[in-house]
Amino acid sequence: MDARWSGIDPRLYFVTDTPLCRRAGRTVAQTAALAVAGGAGIVQVRDKTMGDADFLALTRQVLASVASATRGTGRRVPVVVNDRVAVARALLDDGADVHVHVGQGDLPVAEVRRVLGPRPLIGLSAATAGECAAARASGCVDLIGLSPAFDTATKRDAGAGLGLEGVRTLATQAGLPCVAIGGIDETRAARLRGTGVIGICVVSAICSAHDPQAGARQLLAAFAGTAA
Repeated sequence: MDARWSGIDPRLYFVTDTPLCRRAGRTVAQTAALAVAGGAGIVQVRDKTMGDADFLALTRQVLASVASATRGTGRRVPVVVNDRVAVARALLDDGADVHVHVGQGDLPVAEVRRVLGPRPLIGLSAATAGECAAARASGCVDLIGLSPAFDTATKRDAGAGLGLEGVRTLATQAGLPCVAIGGIDETRAARLRGTGVIGICVVSAICSAHDPQAGARQLLAAFAGTAA
């Protein structure tokens, strides 16, 4: 992990879901602030249905809420844009510290790197040894999201879960930092400890939580093996 990772704690990576937050009675920005207060070290803004203008506005709200939640703490919590490379470019041009995560069917990582330049971190979803090998060979990927770790209802087009041994095998083979995403709750977070992933990505376990701050704290403690 190079210097661009300086100050980042990747153990708990929160991915937003607009409808889940709305059903829980909170905005995405409010949920992100609570997740960060509970220990989330990375926040990814994800909404596949919004137009770019609305998604840009949403990401600005999340950037502001994360900045507010970390003010005076000395923490660096990066905001990651899911897929919307043009939105990320616009935010970078405005001086924002944003990064990008893409899936296998999104813009190729070499093109993402060309558009964004050398500084932003680029994450890529992968589910097979071949996809991990291609990510490593590209020289453009900084973080692999092993997906789905377990069966999940959050992402409807996700395949069957990798399971603990699948996650362990891919994390060992990947040659890049990996996080696990998909179907992760507090119990599974604890089971993922020691599999080789540097963190867990969580959506519904925080978005739908009665108390997202407490939920984040408990998830992080479960993965880290510490008291909440």
